[in-house]
Amino acid sequence: MQSLSASSTAGVLLDLSGATILLLAFACLASKLFNRYVAYYGAQSVVLSFAAGTAAVAFHSTELWILAVLTLAVKGIAIPIAARRVLVRRLALKRDASMSTGLSTSLIAGGALTAFAYLVTRPALLPHGTAAAAVVPLSTAVILLGALSMVVRRHTVAQLIGWLIVENGVFLGAITLVATFPFIVEAGIFLDLVAGVLIMLALVSGLAQRLASATASDLRRLRG
Repeated sequence: MQSLSASSTAGVLLDLSGATILLLAFACLASKLFNRYVAYYGAQSVVLSFAAGTAAVAFHSTELWILAVLTLAVKGIAIPIAARRVLVRRLALKRDASMSTGLSTSLIAGGALTAFAYLVTRPALLPHGTAAAAVVPLSTAVILLGALSMVVRRHTVAQLIGWLIVENGVFLGAITLVATFPFIVEAGIFLDLVAGVLIMLALVSGLAQRLASATASDLRRLRG
């Protein structure tokens, strides 16, 4: 397995990309407006595609180039635009008022999870002086923040975006740890994710047309 030096240009760019993705995950966690929530996720995906392109240059990987383009096109552009048109404009979803905790409590919990990610992943588990030593803790923190967003938010759309943030964190760590991917496996995961997003958007759209707001508690009431 190839490793990327943290002092190289690609390593520095990956570090900056990881830090930006983490900050955007915090922004998603702190936002109650759906329009901004979707915009922050889109910006995070654009930065992720840049990180994948940086890794593609460093590792001379055609597969990573393809995944970088797909990430930009689908997750950075298509999904945010579709979410805005369907959920924000057509269904008039403006503010997520259904949170199980306050914003300040959520941010404190997010900070604690970020510290936990560094404590668990950074010491002695990763080669010193490599980009992975800095990026993998960041990607782990993004995964935990996405999971936290799914827990503290009750609206199904917000929970869906939280799941997509988790996937962004997994992808960020993966492109830093390995030089290349088995393309068929990675592309299959990507297409499964897109299919799941489309199904969830269709489900939420149908529920939102019947209900003023679709929350996880509403879905639990539908169980027989």
